[in-house]
Order: sequence, then structure tokens, then C-alpha cells
Amino acid sequence: RFVKKQEVQWTPFLLQTRTQVLNGDLDAAFREWYPPFRQAAACPPGL
Repeated sequence: RFVKKQEVQWTPFLLQTRTQVLNGDLDAAFREWYPPFRQAAACPPGL
């Protein structure tokens, strides 16, 4: 039989990522881990 609804099991890493997305901090965290992340976005082409 199929279970009607299963809840998402939040792992600590998934919870941390979700919190950073909701707070708008994920870009800063990625830039800390990977410095080249979105460097080009700071200076759009053609300007």
C-alpha cells in the first residue's frame, strides 16, 4: 500500500541551506566557499 503523505526529513545541511536561502545569505556563503562564484555578475558585459 502507498503511504498517503510522507514528511520531508530535514538533514542538518539541507536545513542550513534552506535557512540561508530564506535569509538571502546563500550567495555570500557560496562566494566564501568558491570565490569565482558570480564575479561576472558584479560587472555585466557591455557596460
